[in-house]
Amino acid sequence: MRYTPLGLAVLLTAAALGQDPSPTEAPELVITSADGMGEAELDRKTNIATARNGVVVHYGNAVLTAQRVRLIPNSSVIEAEGDVSVQQTRPDGGTVLWRGDKVQYDYVRKTIQANSFRFGQPPYFAAGEHLQAGETNQVQTAVNALVTTDDVAEPAYRLKARTIIVTDNKTVTAEDAVVFAGPVPVMYFPKYTETLGERRFYWSGVPGYRSSWGAFVLGAYHQNWNDRVQTAVELDYYTKRGPGIGPSVNYDLGRWGQGEGQVYYINDRDPGTDSFGNPISDNRGRVYYTHTANPWQDFYAKAAVRYQSDPDIIHDFFDNEYRANTQPLTLFEGQQIGKNYTLGVVVVPQVNSFQQQVERLPELVLNGARQQLGPTPFYYETQNSAGYLEFRGGDYSPTNYAALRADTFHQITLPYTAFGWLNVTPRVGGRFTHYSEPTGLDLEAENRWIFNTGAEATAKASALWKGVRSDFWELNGLRHVLQPSVNYAYVPTPNVLPSEIPQFDRRVPSLELNPIEFPDNNSIDSLDYRNVIRLSLFNLLQTKRSGNVRPFVSWQLYTDWNVGELEPDLVTRFSDVYSRMMIQPREWFGYGTLLRYDVAASQIAEFDNLIRLTPNDVWSWTFGNRYLVADPELGLLDSKLFVSSLAYRMNENWSLRMSQQYEVETSTMEAQYYTLSRDFRSWVGALMVRIQNNGPNGIDWTVGVAFQLKAANRKGALEPEYGPDRLLGYWR
Repeated sequence: MRYTPLGLAVLLTAAALGQDPSPTEAPELVITSADGMGEAELDRKTNIATARNGVVVHYGNAVLTAQRVRLIPNSSVIEAEGDVSVQQTRPDGGTVLWRGDKVQYDYVRKTIQANSFRFGQPPYFAAGEHLQAGETNQVQTAVNALVTTDDVAEPAYRLKARTIIVTDNKTVTAEDAVVFAGPVPVMYFPKYTETLGERRFYWSGVPGYRSSWGAFVLGAYHQNWNDRVQTAVELDYYTKRGPGIGPSVNYDLGRWGQGEGQVYYINDRDPGTDSFGNPISDNRGRVYYTHTANPWQDFYAKAAVRYQSDPDIIHDFFDNEYRANTQPLTLFEGQQIGKNYTLGVVVVPQVNSFQQQVERLPELVLNGARQQLGPTPFYYETQNSAGYLEFRGGDYSPTNYAALRADTFHQITLPYTAFGWLNVTPRVGGRFTHYSEPTGLDLEAENRWIFNTGAEATAKASALWKGVRSDFWELNGLRHVLQPSVNYAYVPTPNVLPSEIPQFDRRVPSLELNPIEFPDNNSIDSLDYRNVIRLSLFNLLQTKRSGNVRPFVSWQLYTDWNVGELEPDLVTRFSDVYSRMMIQPREWFGYGTLLRYDVAASQIAEFDNLIRLTPNDVWSWTFGNRYLVADPELGLLDSKLFVSSLAYRMNENWSLRMSQQYEVETSTMEAQYYTLSRDFRSWVGALMVRIQNNGPNGIDWTVGVAFQLKAANRKGALEPEYGPDRLLGYWR
């Protein structure tokens, strides 16, 4: 008996209800026509229901589509033929897809049988003969099958085997397996096992050559125990330096904190000498560990241990870390944050004897945020600290001294608005600091008092021109914001001069202006007479782009005017004058510049420029220069530095990145980076060349090669950093 399309769903659903009982609370079986043109037939003698011309079957989290389906009487089995696909959503949210010409699917037990099939569980795909998927898909078995991560008809690589078994714990086991690169067999395995998802145990390695290392292999054996704990063992070998080894760990303990650490050791065959010409021991190592935690609300803790056997081990073997921080601290810190206060303790020991360090053993800190004093218009803020501090000059300096220091600072401010547009904030405060009699210095115990006062006045004016339009400059209206600022700070000469107390937190010479007001100015032991006005003018032009307000031009001018008697370390009324400007004339084009003018010498002391071009996703270019006049106080020499970084995607598969750093003053190409990468769909390969000119130490050049499966881009024991000298995350 033949039925019209309108009766298709009714017929097949009714036939399905006559099958064997399904488990309790089983989902509803829904069978419909794919396009409304299907038809169904019920054989009264065999009670077999058949649907043709496109059928869709829904049962729970599974969907079956086919040209023709038959429901077997007294069972939950569906026989499907013609472009059959079965898609099932897994409990973890992933999907599994089977495709074949003829499939038997048990929609209750979730089992499947097929003579030829294709199988997909991204990022892995398989095909073969005689598929059998066990109950709830915990085990899938196929013969004469292949597996790959390349989701195309002709994969670039594949593993072909006599038998393949895929288990629900995401493991593939293949027997009599051959690995093919294109049509070429490259390796044979009698038995091969691979983890589909996050690999629990796997190797990684990067071969290459570096002039200071020789030929090398940076290897590691990774152990991913679970989502919270990963470990690894670094196994490196350098032909010039010898083997290096070290375990590492990365963990997440939830609210009890996250951390990572590494111990590394190398018996260096060519350690060389340090910057002072002293020989470095061949037994070299380092310990790196950090932990941060938020065990309960508003309490934060941090620990960092950074031990080095010598000053240069990070420079020699972990130069990325060295460039980020040449003197990393070891510290332990805890902080409780309240509504209007923070209470903390910090311990900073000296673990590297060669390193200059101020030890805090320990130091307690209590700070009160600026807050209103009851119903009055006054605001109060405070900073307090007490601890035993010790300055240690390191192995190359005989200077060591220590003292107990207790410091307390209190300040009252009175912010108000005059004339409806002028914001004025006068302030007055005082600081008391006690120093015990220091050891290592010929000084007395001292009690120092410091008074401070001042005021800041700011105003803000704006104008809007809605009618300004320009396609070339991407302008859609224009708003100008003008904000002048005057900040006055006065500190009379304290009763105890800086030369009469030990210097722990001292003023550090900088190319930038130091803060002039308290508590931002926290060089506690260098505080002295101060009578200065900071003048600042900020201009901002804004426009609308893509519905958002974006900056078009921002420009800031600022300088310090030293009034009254000049401070001991100043020789001119005006400090350097600074000009900072950022221009964004188009979304893809940006320009930034910094100009620093030395008033005392009547010359430009610094001139920096940076241009960024990102017109499309094919190429981008960053170009900049830095002009710097020698500064003996900072140990800076004359410099005319140019930098360039170009990224170019040649096509869908090839990309190139080039970076250079050239010093005109010495006619030296100081650094060059070149990375050529190739996308092979399922994996990525790269060739990297790095050349660094280390002056009297010669040129250090490196060549490295790395390969990485996209499907194997996993977080290991030490998550890789990405950059031109990390080579796809593996370069160290």
